[in-house]
Parts: sequence; structure tokens; C-alpha cells
Amino acid sequence: MLTKGFLKPGISIDKLGKRQFWTGTVIGILIAFVLSYFFNYSRESLRMITFMVDPYILTEKEFRLYDLFFASFATSLGFGFTIIYWLRGRNKNIRKRYLKTFTISNAWLITFVALMLVARFGSILPLIVYSFHGYDGHLDLLNDFWQMFVLIPIYVFIAHWNTIRMIFRTRYWVLLSIVFYILTTFYLYKTTYVDRDILNQSYYSQNKQRFDYIDAEFDKAKKLGVFFSDSTKQTLRKKYAVRTTDLVLSLKNAFQSENIVPLDTLILEKIVIHNMNRHVLYFYGRHQDRDKNWPYTLPEKIYKQILKHDVDSKETELLFEILSEQVSLFTAPQINWDEWEKYTVYEREKSYFRRNLMYSTETIQSRLIQVVDKLKSDKRYENYHHLLIRIEFDNDRGRQKHYDLKITGANTQQKTLDRKC
Repeated sequence: MLTKGFLKPGISIDKLGKRQFWTGTVIGILIAFVLSYFFNYSRESLRMITFMVDPYILTEKEFRLYDLFFASFATSLGFGFTIIYWLRGRNKNIRKRYLKTFTISNAWLITFVALMLVARFGSILPLIVYSFHGYDGHLDLLNDFWQMFVLIPIYVFIAHWNTIRMIFRTRYWVLLSIVFYILTTFYLYKTTYVDRDILNQSYYSQNKQRFDYIDAEFDKAKKLGVFFSDSTKQTLRKKYAVRTTDLVLSLKNAFQSENIVPLDTLILEKIVIHNMNRHVLYFYGRHQDRDKNWPYTLPEKIYKQILKHDVDSKETELLFEILSEQVSLFTAPQINWDEWEKYTVYEREKSYFRRNLMYSTETIQSRLIQVVDKLKSDKRYENYHHLLIRIEFDNDRGRQKHYDLKITGANTQQKTLDRKC
């Protein structure tokens, strides 16, 4: 038969001490508030790092799920500090002091190990994975590993109660604490809100000219009976994602064949040139063909496409607009550092892009000048001459070279076709 001293006492406010109980509860709630705010602000701070490449943009639903996880995790950690305060100091109701020491040590261990694991894992992703060139949402935590966000807070909370049961008979206290845990979690979820629109609006304002151009071109395409999906729009908005670089490369390859390039491809090519999207993340050096660094179709390929269409066709107009966008890359102003603030973000980016093109390519500028001159001398395309600005050749301290381009005029090609007929 069990003796009275062998039985564990039932947990109660009197057993813990009223002052000890209420002070520990308040401390746990305050720490949970601080941690929840800390998690949310840390997320935005780490998300800001990804804005140096393609930013980590979450949907409203994803933001809410992360907020809920941070609130529940902060509540679990706060409960650990409550346990520590409840059991600190001398308590005549706890006879086995080694169990009290073990429970406090276990609470410290669980609290800080869980905090360090989440902090380490949460910081590595934005610093390394999300900021890596080519990252395109390959790791979807909320959809692929959603169980982790549920189990971590629950484990931390239950693990604390597991050691308390070694000292006290918990009875209905576990159920009451679960109710209080849920209420505190939702209260933190509603109150520890961080304005994430600050970063998002900053990103959209910096890229407004690029995004507005995509929307405008998509609206024009609808009038021509060409429709693009929302995923295509998201792909065009990115710069370094795999889908974006693959798209730019596939558009360039579409002009390599002798076939007529479709209308939707022409529209996308025009957009990626205007927005200065790239197709490679590597660089061809001095002893290689540096013109491979040119991410778009060659000017002579555009010229050949122009000859395949009627003068007044929509395809011809788009091809001239593509040439106009290529010309604008080489005629972008060279901005001095003391005048940097006078220009928009897009104009600065374009100036920097031109500087890179002059350094990384060899004959593209020469090819473009010859194609422009050839088209401007052809009176058949007089209605499009206003789109083409003459370019003065800039050898850029010997980096740029002349290239004799063998291009055939429209009249010559028409005569050749008549002879074949």
C-alpha cells in the first residue's frame, strides 16, 4: 500500500505559491509578446536581404500562416520561462529537489534548443537559399513541410508538461493550459502584427516602370488575340530565377531557325529587352566569343524576320519596336555619380546595363548600326523610321569591334523569289 509521503502532491496555485504563480504567468506572457514581435521583425529583416536579387514575396495567406506559427511558437517558449519561474527558489511542497532541478534544466534546454534551431534554420534560408541566383521557389515550406510548423510548437509545449508531471499530479491543469495556450496564441496572432507592405511597396515602386510596361504590353496583346498566363507575368517580373533566364534563352533561340517567329514570342522578346532580363548567369571571357553574352536575338536575325512579313503587318511593327529597344540599350545615357539622384531607378539600371554590354560584347553594337542604317535607307519602311535612332559607334577603349555584316535588302530578296517562281 502506498504511503502518504510517496504520493505526488496535486499541482495548485497554493502549492506553487500565489505570488510565484501569477508573477511567472505574467513573465511568460510578456516574453511571448517580445518573442512574437522579434520573430516577425526578424522575418522582414531577413526578407530584406533577398531584395538584392529576386525578393522573397509571400502571399497574404502565407504571411498569415507564418504569423500564426510565430505566435504559437512564442507562446510555447514563454510557457518554458513560466515553468522556470514557478519552480525557482525553495518550495516546501516539493520534497524531491533533484526533480525540481531537472525540470528547470529541462525547461532551459528545450526553450533554447528550440529557439536556436528555428533561428538557425530561418536565417540560413534567406541568407543562402532565397538569395541564390537561379532560385525560383524550389523550397516550398508551407506546402511541402507544413507538418513542421504544427509539430514544433506542440512538442515544445507538451515537453514542458512532461517533466512537471514528475513533480505534481497535473489532473485538469493540462487541459486548462491548452485552452489558455490557444487563447494566448490567437491574441498574439492578432496583436503582434508587422507591416510587411513597407518592403513590398518599396520593391514595387523601384520596379514600377518595368511592371507597368509588362501590364501595358499584355493589354496590347489582348487586343491582338494573344493572351498570357499569370505565371508568365510573374516570370517576367523576376530577374535571376531559372524560369526567367530559361525564357530569355528560349526567346533568343526562337530566332535562330528560318521559320517565322510567332506573334507571342515577339511580344515577349520586346518585354525582356525593355526590362533588361538576362539569359545566363555566367560570363564569356576575353579569349572566347564574347558576343554570346548578348542575351537577345541578333539584329540581323530581326532583319531577316522583317523581310518575311508584309510592310503593314503587326509583326513588322513589333520587330521594329524590338530593334528600337535594342537601340535604346546602346544609347542609354552615361550617368555620373554626382548626377545619380536625378535619374529614376530604371534609368540608372539601364545606364549600368549599357556599361556591361560595352564590356561584355564585341560586335553587337556594330551589327545593330548596320541593320538600322539598312532599314532607314529602305523607303518601304518609312513609317517605322521614327522608331530607329542612329547610333554613333563607340569603340569603348578598344573593346568594341567593327563587323562587316552581309545583309540583303528587301528588293533583292523579292527579285530572288520571283526568279525561283
